[in-house]
Order: sequence, then C-alpha cells, then structure tokens
Amino acid sequence: MLHSAVNNLPLVLIICGLMLAVAALGTKMAMRIGIPTALGFIGVGMLIGGQTDLRMLLQGYEGAYSIGNIALALILFYGGLSTDVRKVRGIWLPSITLATVGVLGVAGVTAYIIRILLPSAPWSVALMMGAVLGSTDAASVLQILARERLSGRVREIVELESGLNDPMAFILVATFTSVAMGSSFEVTTIPTIMWQMCAGALIGGAIGWLSSLAIGAFEEDSPEIYPVITIALALLAYGIAESLHSSGLLAVFMTALTLGNSADLPFRSTIVRFHASLAYLAQIVMFFVLGVLVIPESLLDIRVMASGTLIALILAFVARPLVITPLLLLFRIPIRESLAVSWLGLRGAVPIILMMIPLTAARTSNGQQNLSRAFAVVFVCVVVGSIIPGSTVRWVMRLLRVRLPPIPRPSTTIDMITKTPLDTCMMIMVVQPGSAIDGKYLSEAKLPGEITIALVIRGARTHRVRGDTRLEAGDEVAMSLPERMVPIAQVLFGELGE
Repeated sequence: MLHSAVNNLPLVLIICGLMLAVAALGTKMAMRIGIPTALGFIGVGMLIGGQTDLRMLLQGYEGAYSIGNIALALILFYGGLSTDVRKVRGIWLPSITLATVGVLGVAGVTAYIIRILLPSAPWSVALMMGAVLGSTDAASVLQILARERLSGRVREIVELESGLNDPMAFILVATFTSVAMGSSFEVTTIPTIMWQMCAGALIGGAIGWLSSLAIGAFEEDSPEIYPVITIALALLAYGIAESLHSSGLLAVFMTALTLGNSADLPFRSTIVRFHASLAYLAQIVMFFVLGVLVIPESLLDIRVMASGTLIALILAFVARPLVITPLLLLFRIPIRESLAVSWLGLRGAVPIILMMIPLTAARTSNGQQNLSRAFAVVFVCVVVGSIIPGSTVRWVMRLLRVRLPPIPRPSTTIDMITKTPLDTCMMIMVVQPGSAIDGKYLSEAKLPGEITIALVIRGARTHRVRGDTRLEAGDEVAMSLPERMVPIAQVLFGELGE
C-alpha cells in the first residue's frame, strides 16, 4: 500500500492542490449562499474513498476519530484566540448556559422525537443520538457569520456558545454510549462530568496564563516562530487535559482564549491570521476524512434519507428554538435576538465525529451494522442541517430585524506587524453618505484628539491630510486610534447609528 502511494504521489499532490484551490476560490460564493465551503469535501471524500484504499489506511473509525479530534482542537484554538473577552464580558453566563444546559436540553428533545419516530429504539440509544446532534459547529458558525452585521449580542452569544458546547457534547455522547452498551447510569457520573468540564477549563486557563508569561519574556524577533509555538500549546493543552481525564477540547479553547487576550502576546495579528488559515484547512481535512468513511450505497436507502432530513428539520424548527429561546429569555435577551441565536445553530462535522464514539465502542457485528445505519442518518442530518439554516441566515435575520445593512468595505487594508502590542490600532474606515463628517473639512470635523488621520484614499489616488482636506462619501480614511475609540469613530463615519 505504501509503495502504491509513493508511485501515485504526483497524482495525489495534483488532487490536493485542486481541492485547496477550489476551497479557497469557493469561499466567497459559499458565504454568499450561506453554506460552509468545506461541506463539499464530504462529497470529494466519498468519491475518492470508494476508488482508493484510504478507508483501509484510516484503520476504520478509530483513525478518522483521531484526525477529527486534532482538527477540531485546531479549529477551537482559533475560536478562542480570536475571541475578545471585552466584547463577550456581558454574555458569558448565557453562553455557558447554552453550551451546557442548552446542549442537554436539545439532546433530550431530539431523543424524545427519535423515540416518537422509532418507538422500538431504547431510550439510551435515543439519548445517545440526541447528544450526537445536540451541539453546534464552531467552524461553520464562524464562516457563515464572517461577513454578516448583526445587531445586539447575537453574534457574540452564538460564537462563544459554539466554541464552548463541543466538550459538553463529547461527554454526553460518551456517557450515553456507555449506558447504551449495557452499563448503568450512576449518580457518581454527574461529578465526573463536572470534573471534566471544570478541570479542562482550569488546565487550559493555567496553560494559557503560563505560556503568555513565557512568550512575553521570549526574546525572538522572527514572527514566523510564534505560530509554531501556539500550535505546540494547542497540542500540549489537549494532551495534558486528556491524560488527566478532563476535557481536552475545552482546555484548548481556554488556552487560546487566555493567550489571545494577554497584553503581552507579540505579533498578535500574524498569529491570529495563521490560525485562521490553519482552522480552515483543518475543517477541509475533517470533512474530507469523514466523507471517505461514508459508503454512498448506504445513503440510497430511502428510510435513511427521510429520517435524516426529518430529524434535521425538527432540530432547526422545533428542538433548538424550543430549548434555546426560553433559556435566553431568562437572561433578558430580547425575543428577536433569542430566536436569531436559536436559528444560527448550524451543524457541521462535529456530530459525525461524535458518532464515531459509539461506533468504536460497538463490540458485536450486529451492533456495528445498526450503528452504521445510524451513522448514515447523522450524515444526512448534518448535510441538511448545514444547508437549511445556513442558506436562510440572511433572510431569517432580516425577518427578525437583527441584520444590519452591509457597509462598503475599504479596498485597501493595513498590514502592520509589531512585536510589542501597541496602545493604539491602525485601521481604515469608509466615509458613509450622510455621516457626521461627510462633506466636511478636516478642521471642522471635530474628531477627538486621540484619533489621528494619516491618509485619505479617494479612488486610486492618495491625498495628504491637512486642515483644508475635505472628506467625501466613499473616501477611505486611514487612522490611528485607541481600541476604546473605535465605536466613536464608527458613529462619526456612519457605520453605527448615533
């Protein structure tokens, strides 16, 4: 097999290159229609898996489960690294509630629905399936919301929830799988679950804090070294937490969250951009590997297609809104924002990875055959559950009046690499028609003294800034300002209402 792989290396590299190129070029279209780009690589994996020995090379579900966990850890690391705790300070409690009680509630409602559809299925199996489908997918959520402007706290709640709920889902699936395989549920399981969550968070926080101190004292001027260090931290956090029987995924997220919000993190923009690309690549690999495992013939069963589609629709229209909306109303989140959060519960590759836990635990061929059918149902559910909410995000957000109108994006970007974190940021804003500074000379624009205008770009020409420089709608203005002044600048430039 290895000799065959070496001989076909040029063909393998051509296929990989084409796959990555298509993924990169298709990102814009995918964002426009609201479907994660990497979802298409499930189909590529199915096609290649049936024509090659890749399924054997993965050694069944165990190999794919390991690859999926590593990919998910890298995705969650980027999620934690890019989360600004100042922006999510007021929504920690509702997000944590959704990531724990919400996942359990969605799993319970889904299990009840599965029992109605399949009365012969034991409660333990129904709960296991509900737990598999209970969490949202961080990578899908981050990609779909990348270019959306939403009012209120919708974006922050959804993004933080999607980063925190995977560990809870993994623990629930492992617990209900054990029960489905014959073990009895004991009360002592609850403290074990609490330990896994709390210990994972504490371990991740400790690693992030210690690593921020070490990196801050690390005298290295080469920015390319730091992404290597952060990858090492992600792997260490996952490995240490798992070896202590706690949640490795939560440890990875908390390590990145602590490190990313450290004031001493050098070359922050370089590190975040690198991990954004790495997370995207990890998502592609994850979907591709999962596609390799899917046997296309199993999807031709009309019962599998109907069951997966029906469960996906019930999840989107019934289970998640029924659980998430009341929970958010308890925290006085407006009903429109609560409904928006419930609709943005996109499924991705995570449920398929979770389904591998019972598949690897099955001891009999009959059990594996039944679970393989369930795997196909979950697969259909994930595909439908990604397409339906994802493709309707803009329409539903507009219907709920939480989608803000898009604003023109500057054609120019500022790429400034600094080792020492600065107390100001460089950014470019576009003067909006009718804004407070539209048509005004710089001397009369009454900009706060902490905002320094460096350059005005009009069309293809740059203009030096003087007191008699007149700002016009469509001008791209490069400026330096403290982070706390950004909302004020957005109001002045017309990006936010006064």
